[in-house]
Amino acid sequence: MTSDEEAFRRMVRGSEAAFAELFDRHSGAVYRYSWGLAESRDEVADIVQETFLVLWRRRKEIRLAGHSVLPWLLVCCRNTAYNHNRARRRSPAGELTEPKPGTHAWHRRVEQEQAVEELAWVREEIAALPDTERRLCDLCLIEGLSYDEAASALGISPSAARKRIQRARGKLRAAKTANL
Repeated sequence: MTSDEEAFRRMVRGSEAAFAELFDRHSGAVYRYSWGLAESRDEVADIVQETFLVLWRRRKEIRLAGHSVLPWLLVCCRNTAYNHNRARRRSPAGELTEPKPGTHAWHRRVEQEQAVEELAWVREEIAALPDTERRLCDLCLIEGLSYDEAASALGISPSAARKRIQRARGKLRAAKTANL
């Protein structure tokens, strides 16, 4: 695990993996903090998501006060929660109704829930891969590096990188088949 400063520097350069690392490291604290600030428990996840979205969008403008991104995230979370609370007071929402089965909205909601479940499953399976294969997946799939660039970053040959990616794909296919 790298320090916040190092991950933050990589994120400023556009690394989505570094952003994911910071999210994994601090989302729990931001969630707990927003839980205490939100007037509606339904908005807690939205506040956390918006806080990290602001981190990503403003990453080139942010200056860390210390060695951690967490203080900045908590201040941003507080401001986001206050904005949500103000908006809620200005225009109270009507009652939400569940989409009716068979409607377009219902099908879209089911598809979204299935996509979220599958993404979580894929992330778990990738996390269970051996370290080099997992890192190759991160570099190629998340950061968008070519096999050659990823191989260079990991200090292995491009042919070894291709073989390891092929092996990882096979393991993911086998795991998916086993789960069906």
